[in-house]
Amino acid sequence: MRYRVSEKAEQDLDEIFLYWANRASLEAADRIIDRITERFWLLGEHPNAGKHAGNIARGVKCFPAGKYLIYYRNTRRGADILHIFHGARDQRRALRAPKKRK
Repeated sequence: MRYRVSEKAEQDLDEIFLYWANRASLEAADRIIDRITERFWLLGEHPNAGKHAGNIARGVKCFPAGKYLIYYRNTRRGADILHIFHGARDQRRALRAPKKRK
């Protein structure tokens, strides 16, 4: 594996899944998560594929996955997946938002 998914990114994926499972169906939620996570391999193999997101944080890049944006950092071994947010959200606010405790 040439990418690592952070705990925060895992939480983002859980929230996305729950949102779509409640809003549509488990199958729809699975498809959306699959489309997002399929991009992780691409970013691990081609970490320069994204565009710089210096307005979010230094050294962070952004890559689209449907209506979602994957934030990641290049590493020597590939990519560290940091966050996944819906593209319509205020990205800076989403990055600063405290996570809900489960």
